[in-house]
Amino acid sequence: MSKLIVVNEDSGTRFPFLRGMLVKSLQQAGLDFSDAYNVASDVRDDFEDNDEISTVELRERIEEILGEDYPGTVLTRYKKEDISRENIRIVREDGTREPFSRGTHVQRLQSCSISGATCNAITRKIHSTLIKNKTRTLTSAQLTAMTFKIIKDMVDQEHADYYLIWRDFLKSNIPLLLLVGGIPGSGKSTIATEVANRLGIVRTQSTDMLREVMRIMIPKKLSPALHTSSFNAGKAMHIPELYNTGLGDEHVLYGFQMQSEMVEVACEAVIQRALNENVSLIVEGVHIRPTLLKRIASTEAVVVPVCLAVLDQKRLVKFIKGRSAENKQRRAQRYLNNLDAIWQLQEVLVSEADNEDVEIIDNEEVNDTATDIINIIIQTIAVTYKGKLTALRDKYT
Repeated sequence: MSKLIVVNEDSGTRFPFLRGMLVKSLQQAGLDFSDAYNVASDVRDDFEDNDEISTVELRERIEEILGEDYPGTVLTRYKKEDISRENIRIVREDGTREPFSRGTHVQRLQSCSISGATCNAITRKIHSTLIKNKTRTLTSAQLTAMTFKIIKDMVDQEHADYYLIWRDFLKSNIPLLLLVGGIPGSGKSTIATEVANRLGIVRTQSTDMLREVMRIMIPKKLSPALHTSSFNAGKAMHIPELYNTGLGDEHVLYGFQMQSEMVEVACEAVIQRALNENVSLIVEGVHIRPTLLKRIASTEAVVVPVCLAVLDQKRLVKFIKGRSAENKQRRAQRYLNNLDAIWQLQEVLVSEADNEDVEIIDNEEVNDTATDIINIIIQTIAVTYKGKLTALRDKYT
């Protein structure tokens, strides 16, 4: 089957027919993946003898199939989606144009620290208003002003301000550095991924991965603590008799301390690289401690450290078992056998965070925890906007 080219007769552009893109569009109209894939395949088969077709021909055939098999809500939604794709364009400050994407708009709203349901409701209202008013083009500033007003009306002034602050912060070229610490099994990587997705941060780093790289470079005989788990590092090395932390089992704490000091060197290098490039970064891992903050020399970045905790042992066991089910390489039993050591480690991390006024979040549910962290981030950034918020509001009202 030859490649099918779709020609937009209005703009003169040519692009290949992409079944995956059509599947995604049909899913947005309400079809599940299987049905959407079947419709997209039928469309492709209908034009198998063609080298190229117009966007009008393609659209008409899609609507015919939907009219036959899904004549109700799905067809109506697809037509509305098609109107928005064809007509609504956002003109950016540099003059370039891009289609109005509801998915992208919802993602940007998540920086306001409001619920996902509310984000979707706000975006739907904006989209329906644009369709109703037959708006074909609007500037990014006009969209921001419209969004600001609707958030203010549907939520409150505070969250509307958060939206403006985040949008302005993105233009500032100042990097955001989010440091997520916590014991094994506390959900650090899951939360880091969720926050990165909501805020559109593309660079994340795990301290476990840095430790793996260091293990290749540094032999076990030179650094036995580096070649084992954070809660078992003390067992792999000699403990000075005079060493006394006053917190729990000494060998657990001393081993972890030695391991952390080594991994922090690699963390510092990764962070400094991101700061030099003005790129936002999320670093997560058990080795994220207040001592790492002292290694960061930059005063330009907005640095937000948080400590994830699981303050109920039964919930921690559940998290560990759940993680093992998702990744067979992470064996739950090894962690469960060392639950006491992991719990002691948490006492240390939480105590350190509390002493340094680092936010401690009891991770119970992914969405709530991610929202809490985003709220901490935006509130931290908002502090730098004191005295500038009125002017920012005036710009979009």
